[in-house]
Formats: sequence, C-alpha cells, structure tokens
Amino acid sequence: MGWNDFSLPICGSQYENEDGTSRQEELALCAPGDRLELKREPDNPHDPMAVAVLTERSVCVGYLNRVRAGWIGSKIDRGYDVRAIVERVRGRSMKGVPLDVILRINMDGENPELPDSGMQTLVDQVLMRDRDSNMVPQ
Repeated sequence: MGWNDFSLPICGSQYENEDGTSRQEELALCAPGDRLELKREPDNPHDPMAVAVLTERSVCVGYLNRVRAGWIGSKIDRGYDVRAIVERVRGRSMKGVPLDVILRINMDGENPELPDSGMQTLVDQVLMRDRDSNMVPQ
C-alpha cells in the first residue's frame, strides 16, 4: 500500500448535475481502481473552495467535504500532483439506498493503491467515527 495514500468519502452523490447527468447512474458504472479527477471549482457559488470529483468520463459524482476541500484544494492550486481512484462504491447491496464512493488519494504524484481487506476494516471504523462525530457530512 502506498505510504502516503489515504481514504475519504465524497459528499453530494445523491444530487443530479446541472447538465442533467445522474451522479447515481455514473456511480453505478464505477469500480475499485477506476481513476478519478479532483477539480477545483473556485467559481462555485456554494463554496469557493469546492473540489469536484469526476470520473474518467468527466461526469461529476460529488465533492470533497468542506473540511478536506480547503486543504486538498490548496495543494492542487499550488501544483501538487494529487491523484485519486475509487476505493469502493457503497450501497450496491442495499436496494433503494443511494450509492456513494470512498476515494483513495495520493498527493505525492504516485498512483494510489487499494488497501488490503484488513486495512479496509480499519478505514471503515475511522470513517464511521468521523461520520458519527459530524466530521464527515452525510
């Protein structure tokens, strides 16, 4: 596993895009290891620090949460080679539950690597803790 890789959930995957594309339909096409683009949106009317998450097909599937977007967005603005992949898509096994995605990110110009299953358990525990403490918006 990459030394500087880390995992983050996205926000807003339940909404439709302004261009009419469906984030949910796009997430249904995603698989672990798929490349993602993190794109700064300084003109975003809701948040000038917004960082959109786009698939290889250039469809937005959501955003980084505000807490992380400021930090990661500033790295992107300063020319850091930030790379992201789909770590996993959550909600596939539960009918009627909106899909969302966990990203795997590296900010050192290396391709992020998927964690092993033991590490995934730890990641799940941390993400649940962060969500329960309101660090990660739902």
